[in-house]
Amino acid sequence: MRSTDPENSGRSPDPGHPTKAVDFLKSVRDDSIRLLRDPRQALRAGYGVSLYRNAGYLIISTAVTAVTGFVFWIIAARLYPVEAVGVGSAIISALGLMAIFPELGLSTGLIRFLPGAGKDANDMINSCFTLSGLASLAIALVFLAGLHIWSPALLPVRQHPVFFAAFVVFAVAAALQPLANAVFLTKLKARLILLTDAVAGVLRLPLVAIFALLFAGAFGILASKGLGVAIAMAVAILWFVPGVQKGYRPVPRLRRGVLNRLSRYAAGNYVGGVLLEMLPLVLPLVVLGVLGAQLNAYFYIAWAIAIKLTIIPSAIFNSLFAEGSNDEASIRANTTKSIKFTLLLLLPLILVILVISDWLLLLFGREYSDNAAQLLRILVAGIVPWGINYLYISIERVRKNTKGIIVVTAAATGLSLGLSYLLMVNLGLAGVGVGYVAGQTVVAIPVAVHLWRRSRPPLPERPPT
Repeated sequence: MRSTDPENSGRSPDPGHPTKAVDFLKSVRDDSIRLLRDPRQALRAGYGVSLYRNAGYLIISTAVTAVTGFVFWIIAARLYPVEAVGVGSAIISALGLMAIFPELGLSTGLIRFLPGAGKDANDMINSCFTLSGLASLAIALVFLAGLHIWSPALLPVRQHPVFFAAFVVFAVAAALQPLANAVFLTKLKARLILLTDAVAGVLRLPLVAIFALLFAGAFGILASKGLGVAIAMAVAILWFVPGVQKGYRPVPRLRRGVLNRLSRYAAGNYVGGVLLEMLPLVLPLVVLGVLGAQLNAYFYIAWAIAIKLTIIPSAIFNSLFAEGSNDEASIRANTTKSIKFTLLLLLPLILVILVISDWLLLLFGREYSDNAAQLLRILVAGIVPWGINYLYISIERVRKNTKGIIVVTAAATGLSLGLSYLLMVNLGLAGVGVGYVAGQTVVAIPVAVHLWRRSRPPLPERPPT
């Protein structure tokens, strides 16, 4: 499906050429001025561009999930015993972790291959749903069987049949969520991602209060969160997906030929995705082991704030990936648009946080402001090289270059972890930030050069002499 955006048909300023770089920066400045002078008109114009519209929905969806999650834990903390909150949060964390592994790279595979699947499109969707669902079922059962080994505190989950069954069902629902979202993004209907996440997020708020009256323990927390996701997935698969995919009916199916078409690409993106998601999960554990619990508390709050800014480039570049999968010829013009949109949204936020870091951290206490403000400023600066690396990943997903994706994610994650570990020993918390930013930057520099060179038009052939 070719893009119908009028801007795609024209020439966009190309930041890849030295002579165009100044024009590109001027266009960013001019767009910023227009946005400030007439926000309504600027937003209306941006909404008419598919790339911007879907990126905006992705950003809002993430914000809705974050806000409802925050309110959810406030309600849980007030209505449930502390022990129930502790166990419930651990169970939900386990569900989140298990949702990563059965995804198998199939969501990126759907985005890349579904637009060209033709008559196999419905079988491709059902095969991905079925394979991921079976994988999540197996992982959940293995996790529950081995609770006495890796998490004895969660043994009550498998001791009650209702608790056991609910955990398995919720694990499968959580695993299907990224696949349903991938279908919506492929169809350039990211508003359905927002609606699905809003259903899951809003439903859990009354449920957590209702279940507090019925269950005194952690099961009420799990049930409220899990039911919200399960109901949202039922709505998405039974209603939303058939609405965007003609003739679709949810049927358990495994078509080998369809899955073989995705397998190599999905596997490469799966490895790259795990490497990308590993860093924010592992780095706090490294800080805890080296610097101790108190300094890790300061680190984690600064890290949690800074990492939220990655929502902007990831949403915009995921939208770029979807647009490129639908129309590969649009990738160059849309790359310019996505960079411009990212700079317009991200740079002001970075500047604001650089200025107000001390006051922002006062919300968590004086000790956090005194110990983590410098770290927060350093980490926020690292969002720019992180965004460059993620732009490369999104473009290479369109080009099906899984080897390049693995190399970049492995290098960025490995260098950031390694340098953070080496520098925190001598520099403390500041060393963690410097190491993280240095690791991302060392990779981002050659990546940026590579993207710049590839964006240059080929030199005209010399006439024969």
